Amino acid sequence: MTFFLLDMKSPGVEAKPIKQVSGQAHFNEVFFDNVRIPDANRLGAVGDGWKVALTTLMNERMAVGSSAQLAVGFETLFSLARDIEGDDGPLIQDQAVRAQLAEWYARSAGIKYSNARTMSALSRGDTPGPEASIGKLVNGPMRQSMSEYGMELLDQSGTIMDSDLAPMKGLFQHGLLGSIAGRVAGGTDEIMRNIIAERVLGMPGDVRVDKNIPFKDIPTGSK
Repeated sequence: MTFFLLDMKSPGVEAKPIKQVSGQAHFNEVFFDNVRIPDANRLGAVGDGWKVALTTLMNERMAVGSSAQLAVGFETLFSLARDIEGDDGPLIQDQAVRAQLAEWYARSAGIKYSNARTMSALSRGDTPGPEASIGKLVNGPMRQSMSEYGMELLDQSGTIMDSDLAPMKGLFQHGLLGSIAGRVAGGTDEIMRNIIAERVLGMPGDVRVDKNIPFKDIPTGSK
């Protein structure tokens, strides 16, 4: 496997945006029609494409797993709970709300300092390791849960999707729909758990009966 960089403006490349449930289009369906890529666009040595791909994925996971990538973060949810009035005063005074916020604050702080260690390693010239999967695995479900909770605190207003009418421009509503893609981009939750288990904790890997078998020789069904 060899890694190449492709100029998306190259002749024969066609990208068709895929509209997501949130109404946005962060992904594309890409078609190639007799596209030629010069060797000058090769990244790394011939045959080292898998190593380059792994490095790319580790950097992507570090970016996706960063708390800075959260449209719905702890501070936003804290401000919402402080500003919304319940039956007995601001929701921030409710013990159940405070307990939930405390849990997310602890998780957010853990991601923040884990990212700081990663940035320190990068400043020394190191490559992001499998530890970057931890931040992504924590961040994805947390973003989804915080968005759901924000909509719950908004009560009936949480059902309004129109950014011009919804409180906070529908931040929590759109954050919930966008969080689904965030749990897939850069590797699904299941893949992240396997990486952490095998490469961080040193646990046995999944049983793979097709390991060391060329892809073309893997059975595809009854013949």
